[in-house]
Amino acid sequence: MKLSSAFLFAVLLSIFLCTAAYGQNRYWVFFKNKPEAAGFTDFSYGGSAERYLVDQGVLTTRAIDRRLKVLPASNIVSVMDFPVYSGYIDSLERAGLEVIGTSRWFNAATVLVDSLQLTKARRFSFVKGTRRVAVSRVPFSNLEYPANHPRLLYKVSSAGTLSHADSTFYGPSFTQLELSGIPQVQSLGINGQGVLIGMLDAGFRYETHDALKNIKIVGEHDFIQNDSITANQPGDSSDQDNHGTSTLSVIGGYAPGNLIGVSYGSSFMLAKTEYVPVTDYQWEEDNWVEGLEWMESRGVDVVSSSVGYSTFVYPNGYGVDSSISYFYSRGDMNGRTSYASRAATIAARLGVVVVQANGNEYHPNNSLGTLIIPADADSIISVGAVDFTGRLAIFSSTGPTNDGRIKPDLVADGVGDYVAVVPGPDTYAYESGTSFATPITAGIAALILSVRPNFTPMQVINLLKNTAVQHHGPTDSTTATYPNNFYGWGIVNAWDAIKALGFVSPNVFTVWTTNSNSYVATSAYSTSGVNVSLSRAYYSFDGVNYSSAPLFATDTADQYAFRISGLKSLASSVYFYFDFTDSTGRELSVPYSGAKSPFSAPGWELYPQEVTRNFLLYDNYPNPFNTGTHVSFVLKSASNVNIDVYDVLGRKVYTIFNGTLQPGFHDFVWNGNSADGDQVASGAYLIKVEVDGAFRVLKSLYLK
Repeated sequence: MKLSSAFLFAVLLSIFLCTAAYGQNRYWVFFKNKPEAAGFTDFSYGGSAERYLVDQGVLTTRAIDRRLKVLPASNIVSVMDFPVYSGYIDSLERAGLEVIGTSRWFNAATVLVDSLQLTKARRFSFVKGTRRVAVSRVPFSNLEYPANHPRLLYKVSSAGTLSHADSTFYGPSFTQLELSGIPQVQSLGINGQGVLIGMLDAGFRYETHDALKNIKIVGEHDFIQNDSITANQPGDSSDQDNHGTSTLSVIGGYAPGNLIGVSYGSSFMLAKTEYVPVTDYQWEEDNWVEGLEWMESRGVDVVSSSVGYSTFVYPNGYGVDSSISYFYSRGDMNGRTSYASRAATIAARLGVVVVQANGNEYHPNNSLGTLIIPADADSIISVGAVDFTGRLAIFSSTGPTNDGRIKPDLVADGVGDYVAVVPGPDTYAYESGTSFATPITAGIAALILSVRPNFTPMQVINLLKNTAVQHHGPTDSTTATYPNNFYGWGIVNAWDAIKALGFVSPNVFTVWTTNSNSYVATSAYSTSGVNVSLSRAYYSFDGVNYSSAPLFATDTADQYAFRISGLKSLASSVYFYFDFTDSTGRELSVPYSGAKSPFSAPGWELYPQEVTRNFLLYDNYPNPFNTGTHVSFVLKSASNVNIDVYDVLGRKVYTIFNGTLQPGFHDFVWNGNSADGDQVASGAYLIKVEVDGAFRVLKSLYLK
């Protein structure tokens, strides 16, 4: 048999890599204690471990606030939150061990060692034990879309009224969203705003793709090369960032007429944890754990993970290493054996909604127990895949866990989903896998949290389970009863979940000015109808003394507005909130916390700088600025928008936004950065705002 040159090259490269790393393996080294935590008496923080950890940057106040939903204020942090003791790390490194990463939750370091170095590590008095890091050969896969399996692009919604004339706004992505009632929720203005979502995957190339370039990324980290670049870079396989780009587009993409993500208004944190090499030499599970810890500490509300583990290989890439593999037959899928599963459960108990792919390991002859790690974790959402008709995908893994819990919990469309693919800027494909059903479900969890920010993970999970749609196949015995270990509780449905809540608002507002009068509006939806006469708005110029104002329905469905009286100066701040009552007497505040945390806006935001064709442009604020200046405007209809920054010589230094925006209020921030990522010099700059060919220019002064 003749071997191809490509195959020979792969074999030789594999041999080279294995030889280079011969004798070395990746291990967890577990420590007995955390001296800093055990004796915490830093009275400069009043003895408060919480204040200390926040000040040191270990935790954020956002993480603390999220934990308060599930933990008593007196027990908001624990020894688990303290970093691994630096003295122990120093001792390992002085002994010649290469420390690659650490885990606060398991009080461990990941090291690359040979047998002699491992023996040295075990002799330290502070070392509790060691364990080989699990290494997955095939952590995920993009399954080919069956050519004989048609997709439908519906022209009208069958579940409710859309804000758009038909499904062309969603393009080919409409089908995967329609199955779970997502367009109906988005038509209310609910798009996940205010929710922070974490993505664990192999890499993300978002900056160069039309569907992702305007996504709100608040943090990213590569846990393989230990830097802040999650897109491909030297040393990566050419398809390293393909899978993550696709999963991110399902939940956060926004390209009207082509692809719309489930929760495109959310902010995101990206963790590159999975190595996609030329050979099978891979290390994964410790990166996944470290990535999850990082996200939880930064305050994420939802985590979407489309990667997982089952069979692991020897470091040379050949043969199964049974000593570090997870086998259903051995009872390992119990939520307590793998560190990834244990970490997922910890995150859930700290207030994070963890959504995990159940796996693409098939279920031949309706077999059970083909799920992967960490889908077996307790108190998380494990997701299987169905096609657009609701029928279970042939590849979708099944439960139960080894300790008898039903898995998956929910299913969503995972057959032929329309996704963004690299290299961009306008490359798309149909992909299949529980990898794509997972971000659909995670996005729906984010939609729920955007209207019920006080919900705990179990409240979100129970709501989605109780409103799931049961699929019944006349000849499919697996659908005879629910819940079951094929479909879980059923097909996740955002619209049914919102209706079960009964009374919701997207918790955002819009403003406009007509005949020198300023108006503020928000949306509210009740299954029983809003009683406008009993609903009021309250506004204040000092944040203390509030005036009441009646509400009126606008010509936009489910939108209500009030007029602000007495606004005399553009420098005036305005505070306001809405108190709605529906026809059954239920009450809803907007924002959700009402008077405790009202909306606020400077006076300039309520007055347009100019009226030009299709948009109202406001003066940028603050000006001069140091950390950031806001560029705000209101669109009357969907428009092509381009916002560029120029220096006084007319040279373009940065593009703030370039794409299509929907009607309503929009706000962008320029923080003084240039196209190459550096900060510009102090001085005057011009911000050109162009809408459908018409433009106006704002002057700004940047002071370092």
